[in-house]
Amino acid sequence: MALEIESFINDLFNYLDIYKNRQSEFKTEAFLQTYNGVSAVFSTLRQQRDEAVRVDLYFLDKIKATPLADSDLREITIQVLITYFESEADTDGQTNKAFSYCRGLRTVKQDVPFFENYLMPLLLKDRSLMDNFKLNSFFLDEIARYINKFGRPLNPNLTPEEFAAKNSPLKLLELARRRKQMGKDLIADRNSLEFDLKRLGVFDKVSEKNKLIAQYLNQWKYCEKGDFLSKVKSWLSEIGGKIGGAFTSFRYFRLVMTQRKAAYMFYGFIIILFLLLAVYVPSKWRENSQTKFELLQKKASEVPGGSGR
Repeated sequence: MALEIESFINDLFNYLDIYKNRQSEFKTEAFLQTYNGVSAVFSTLRQQRDEAVRVDLYFLDKIKATPLADSDLREITIQVLITYFESEADTDGQTNKAFSYCRGLRTVKQDVPFFENYLMPLLLKDRSLMDNFKLNSFFLDEIARYINKFGRPLNPNLTPEEFAAKNSPLKLLELARRRKQMGKDLIADRNSLEFDLKRLGVFDKVSEKNKLIAQYLNQWKYCEKGDFLSKVKSWLSEIGGKIGGAFTSFRYFRLVMTQRKAAYMFYGFIIILFLLLAVYVPSKWRENSQTKFELLQKKASEVPGGSGR
C-alpha cells in the first residue's frame, strides 16, 4: 500500500506545483480526487504502523522541498491534510513528524484556533484560491468537518446575539458546521438559528461585507437575490400601497406630504409615471394606426375591379 499512497502523494504535490506555476493547466476535479485518494487511507494506517511511519517521512520530505506558503492552495492543503493525518493515523506518537514540522510554522499552534483564526481568514481573502469557488467550498467543508469531529462540540442552541458577536470568517464557519451536522434545510425550520437570522436581515448585512460569503449564502439560499424586475415590482407595490393608504384620508395625505422623503418619493413616482405614459401612449397609438392602415389595405385589395365596358 505504501507505494500506492506515495504515488497519490506525488500526484497531489504535482498539482500544487501546477497551480502555482501553470494555472491554466490546473484541473480542480482531478486535484480533489487525488486529495480524497490520499486521505482515504489514513484510517487504514492506524493498524499498519510500519507503513504509517514510511508515509509520514515521505510527507515530510515532500513538504520540506518547497516553502509551505509558496501559494495559498499549498498552505491550506498541507496544513489541513497533515492535521487529518496526525489525528486519524497517529496512534502511538511515531507518525507525527510531518505534522510537527507544519505546526512549527504556524503562528497559532493549536489546531482548532489555527483553523479558525488563520485558515478561515485566508479562505475569505480577496482572490483566495484564484477565485476557484469549488476549491474554496471543499476546504471550508474539510475545516468544518475537522472541527465537528475533533474540536469543540457544536452549540445547536446558538442565539442570534451570540452569532452576531463572531467575526465574518467565524460566522461562515459556524453556518458550515451547522449544515454539516444538522442538515442543509435549516433555513426552512422556523425554530432554527438560520430562520431567525434571515428574518432579522442578518444574512443581508453579512453578505455586504464579503463577496465570497455572499456567494455562499446565495448558494445555500440563505440570502437569495431577486432579479431586477421582481425588485421593481416589489418597489412599485410598496409605493402603491403607501400612496393608496395616504389617499384614504385627506388629513393623513397632507401629513404624509409634509414629510420630505415621502413627498420626494410621491412626486418622483408621478414623474416616472408620466414619462412612461409619454413613451407608451404614442407607441400604442402608432401600433393602432398601423393596424388600421393594414386593415384598410386588405379591404381595398378585396374590392372587385370594374366591369371594363
